[in-house]
Amino acid sequence: MYELNANDVIFIFTGPNGAGRRTVAQMSGSTLGVKQVISYTTRPPRSAEVDGQDYHFTTRENFIAAQQNNEFVEVIEIDGNLYGVKEQDIARTLQKYGAVYLILNRFGADAVKQQYGTQAVRIFIYADRDTIQKREQERGDSPELIQRYMSHYEEEMAYKDQCEHVFENLDLAHTVFDLTKTLDDNYLHRNLVDKD
Repeated sequence: MYELNANDVIFIFTGPNGAGRRTVAQMSGSTLGVKQVISYTTRPPRSAEVDGQDYHFTTRENFIAAQQNNEFVEVIEIDGNLYGVKEQDIARTLQKYGAVYLILNRFGADAVKQQYGTQAVRIFIYADRDTIQKREQERGDSPELIQRYMSHYEEEMAYKDQCEHVFENLDLAHTVFDLTKTLDDNYLHRNLVDKD
């Protein structure tokens, strides 16, 4: 296992699907100069997703081979699809930048937290059920897919109290502003200047 330096930090964005965790994570990462470590999955890409940007989309055979080779920090299966983050990807990105972020569900967040301890910081992004359903409809998700995501909503929300930071994402600009300030003040100390 890669030994983290004292100042290395892994931010884990989690929360219910459709709450905007990916958008918040990408905007916050861009503002703070923190790079994403992209997960691997065996599920097919959604219409707007790009391989190597949203996920590394791979075959089940390749994923299982990498898993048997102990390349993943965590592996989970949701609705028949495998997801995982490679330890080497975390190590390489941390060595280069000193801080990384991941976008994971609660199981992945827990696994990374257990492995990296206090240097893994969970950030829970959420919105109410109605807001999420509306966003998923606007995103073009099918009614079946939305129903499947919403079936996990209460379980995902129950994880909120275990996370180090919690942000309700109703207004994206406010969420990103508050979040980047919190992460900079508490972990990165890059003294971001408020340009307003």
